Amino acid sequence: MNTHHHLKTPVIASALLSISTSFAIAAPPDVALKPLETTESVISDISANDRTRPFLPGEKLLYFTNIKNGDQVKSPFRVAFVASGMGVSPVVAGDIKNTGHHHILIDMPLPVDIKAPIPFDKPDEYLHQHYKHYGNGETEAVLDLPPGKHKLRLLFANHAHVPYYVASREIEITVLPKAN
Repeated sequence: MNTHHHLKTPVIASALLSISTSFAIAAPPDVALKPLETTESVISDISANDRTRPFLPGEKLLYFTNIKNGDQVKSPFRVAFVASGMGVSPVVAGDIKNTGHHHILIDMPLPVDIKAPIPFDKPDEYLHQHYKHYGNGETEAVLDLPPGKHKLRLLFANHAHVPYYVASREIEITVLPKAN
């Protein structure tokens, strides 16, 4: 009988138990865990002000979740977008560290002046839309763009619309002509 083998088994079992318990994830104390009630798509009725929470420092990413480079869409179309590593908050929440709101740049490069706020389009602009602001903390919107190729990029900015220079990759989509 190999006594050396019997010594290893409890040590290995103890090490595995230690490793598995060290990866346990606990919810923050103010979050009540409950089972998923529905799989239907529902937009939350909790205000953006009430759900604003700054993220801990980490990698900051922006991306579209329902459209990608090369897609063909019919206008008007829905876009959904996510910020990771930054908190989303409405402009009215004021200056909260590591939070801001989304902007979509349409057929525009990233702004050059790093201290200037993102401009606003003229009211009722259709043919030459360039800057969409989502200052209420929105994470989805409906775009109505003229037919043709359009480049879209997300850009995240603070409560004063000054960019953090956290941006998505630029994607190009084709808006198909509207059916008569």
